[in-house]
Amino acid sequence: MSDCVLVRAIGSVRLIILNRPERRNGLDYEMGLRLLSEVVEASRDDEVRAIVLSGEGTAFCAGDDIATLQRYMEGDPSTAPAWRETSDAFYVRICEELLLTRKPVIAAVKGAAVGAGTELVCAADLRIGGPGTRLGSALITIGHVGATAMLQRVVGPARATEIYLSGRLVQAEEAMRLGLLDRLADDDEKVLDLAVETATSLAEGPTRAIGLFKELRERTEGLPALHALRLQDQFHHRSRTEVADSTEGPLAYLERRNPRFTGG
Repeated sequence: MSDCVLVRAIGSVRLIILNRPERRNGLDYEMGLRLLSEVVEASRDDEVRAIVLSGEGTAFCAGDDIATLQRYMEGDPSTAPAWRETSDAFYVRICEELLLTRKPVIAAVKGAAVGAGTELVCAADLRIGGPGTRLGSALITIGHVGATAMLQRVVGPARATEIYLSGRLVQAEEAMRLGLLDRLADDDEKVLDLAVETATSLAEGPTRAIGLFKELRERTEGLPALHALRLQDQFHHRSRTEVADSTEGPLAYLERRNPRFTGG
């Protein structure tokens, strides 16, 4: 296997780095398949309690590698970032896994995240960028469709429509206002450090409870408020019986000390 995706363990944090800086981390078949594999592996590994997704070089991810699109149009789909049997895009499956994993996911967005890159960012639970961060679609400029499923759940359908129709990239300060970014490092070179720091803090938390929260978040999406409230109450009761850390938290509060969560 090539080093198109790098993986590092920092305590109980799994750092997954897209590593094709010469192509601005554009997705081709090998990178898409490898990224999916690493995300799945991190999600299944009980030793991992938080995941950070980042990109090497000056961009987070420029979307699909344009060279693969050219070959696809010429009749050669072999390098496209999709399953060869079904043509299903790898980024879709990766986004699904990021949403379904029961661990917090942080996107460290240095530079541009475009098209599929923005969808990956929006699938993370928290998004951290720097002054040079830019996010958007640009698909309209090549007559393609996308940037709705994940982008609009973060910024809403009206703003997602404007971003798609304009073909523009949202700059860092506006991204903060829109909720596309949750935190902003004061220097692009500090984005990854801030993301790892955030992930490390979350990795010390009640991982099982975070997983239940993420499941509840997905299941209440689009539900009427009255239904969502009932489901939320069910999950609250589940946390009492399914989360070992649910007894440590109140005990630590009563003993006036910091909780020692095990993640169970």
